[in-house]
Amino acid sequence: MADVEEGKPTDGPNEYDNMNESAQQDELKEVKAHLISANGGAGGDTSDPAEYKVAIVEPSSSSDGEVSFSGLGKDEVLKYANDPFWVRLRWILFILFWVGWIAMLVTAITIIVLAPRCPPRPDLKWYNTDTVYQVVVKSFKDSSNDGYGDFKGLTDKLSYITDDIGAKAIWLDSIYKYDGEDYSLGILDHKDLDDKLEVKLDDFKNWLKKMRKEGKKIILDLIPNQSSKNHSWFLKSKLNDSHFADYYIWQSGSPNNPPGTQKNKYGDSAWSYDSERKAWYFHQYSKDYPDLNLKSEAVKKEFKDILKFWFEAGVSGFHIKGLESAYNNDTLAFLEALRVVADEYSDKPGREKLLFGSVRNGQDISEYWGTNEKKRLHIVVPVMEELKDGCKAVCAKALVEKLNINVTNYWPGLQLGNQETQRVATRLGGDYKKRLMQAHALQLLLLGTPFNYYGDEFGQRDGDAQTSVKFHGNEVHMTPMQWNTLVNAGFTDKNVSTWIPVGSNYKVDNVQVGLAHFSGLTPLEAYMQLSKLRTRESFQWGTTKVSAPNEDLLVFTRQASRFPYFLVLMNLSDQEIHVSPEDLSEFSIKEGTVRYHTQMEQVDKSISFLDKGANLRGYDVIVLELPALD
Repeated sequence: MADVEEGKPTDGPNEYDNMNESAQQDELKEVKAHLISANGGAGGDTSDPAEYKVAIVEPSSSSDGEVSFSGLGKDEVLKYANDPFWVRLRWILFILFWVGWIAMLVTAITIIVLAPRCPPRPDLKWYNTDTVYQVVVKSFKDSSNDGYGDFKGLTDKLSYITDDIGAKAIWLDSIYKYDGEDYSLGILDHKDLDDKLEVKLDDFKNWLKKMRKEGKKIILDLIPNQSSKNHSWFLKSKLNDSHFADYYIWQSGSPNNPPGTQKNKYGDSAWSYDSERKAWYFHQYSKDYPDLNLKSEAVKKEFKDILKFWFEAGVSGFHIKGLESAYNNDTLAFLEALRVVADEYSDKPGREKLLFGSVRNGQDISEYWGTNEKKRLHIVVPVMEELKDGCKAVCAKALVEKLNINVTNYWPGLQLGNQETQRVATRLGGDYKKRLMQAHALQLLLLGTPFNYYGDEFGQRDGDAQTSVKFHGNEVHMTPMQWNTLVNAGFTDKNVSTWIPVGSNYKVDNVQVGLAHFSGLTPLEAYMQLSKLRTRESFQWGTTKVSAPNEDLLVFTRQASRFPYFLVLMNLSDQEIHVSPEDLSEFSIKEGTVRYHTQMEQVDKSISFLDKGANLRGYDVIVLELPALD
């Protein structure tokens, strides 16, 4: 190859140029080569090169052979960035963004401020909203034809309570193992069941858990004041056992000299001498039922353990029996100890544990609730014994005012009667069925938790007085449940002798008659209708305002803030009365919709009180729904 003379250009490409051009071509080929899999995309699973296709993409070239790329250079970008048109456009878009954002914020705030607020709802527990149905199991239904109600009889009729009546909480009167005649005083074991129930403890516990899963609540009695003299505690206490020595109330003294002059419920001495311990023990009832010492820390612990045993088994609450017979500071401290246990087991919404007690005779009951520092009972139930023959509007108004307790601190129970009081249908005298519907309206529509004693819903009356008194005369209030008009009222087979005689009025007062066709509104049907009406917010927690414009007319309202509220008109006489607009002037009533009427007239129709009054026939009850005021 001839040398190239310095300074002279060559006539064609030299070797260096050829090598450089060859390298560029190789690099370009690498850029242009794109492997495309036969199935339409790179990255396929095949490893066979034959399965791929090669596509050569020819980029555009400049006139000098260099590859050119479209796009803006730095100088061009800066030219647009500083262009006045684009500057203005960016500012306009920026301002529009913030104006829109602020407008949306203002709109959201306006909606929050001006939109109707959700009405306030208090934190009510199941025992504030549910209706409780009290059952004396021995008197409810006998499934084995031995004359005693039993567990299977209860479960066979459970749907009547939970579905027909609509009560989701069932209170079982004392079901513990006992001896003697009085099943509620002669307790032998608080953790075992009466043989007459005919159910094993484990089966009963399984049933409790089943009820809890279904949202039903089972409540038991707790009898802390007395036990049987054959209870293991008393047998050990008689021997002066160091642990059990103070379980009962003992006083030393000579056999012929009682330590006090107190009388028991029968008028006899409340002290009996025990020759084994050589001391006197106290008993408010007969000597077979000694009183427990509620001041004893060991006794408190025993009853706390009893609560834990049943709470863990699935029980939802306890009725503390015999509050009145043990009203003192020892009792209040005892209740505080029980409340601690109940609160410990109230660990889930809907599974709160309830403690309540019943009182009567106008007793001061505020101490039973306690305070925020010393909590005692959740509910106190003053029995509504004032509702009886002769109780007119002023009497009923006084009762409403007594029950209209400040819900912030206390929650009342509403019960027309129990096994220790005369049945409400008996107290009401003549026209008891019509007047019973008024009693139901007060029990179910006033503030508080209704506690219904079995049979009161249809008007079961007291049984006949017996020559043999078993329960201090209370057996007449505990006669077998009257289901139908058959012999023994459907409680048991017709040939069975019942543990307490069936009431003589069972053919006119029973469940079957209460549901019969062509009989007008019966007390049982009224109870069912009012129970459903009670689920409305104003009846659940609303405030109460009551008036008695005259001796025959009772008027009250139930009103929850920002919810529809209700006006209740009640004629407590057997004669027709006229309710004028002036009688309702303090309530500012203009127009309302009838939701309940004992005559079943104009239900769900709107009526005006601006220039018209209303005529109420004897013992009428009318409930009107009124629009929310705020």
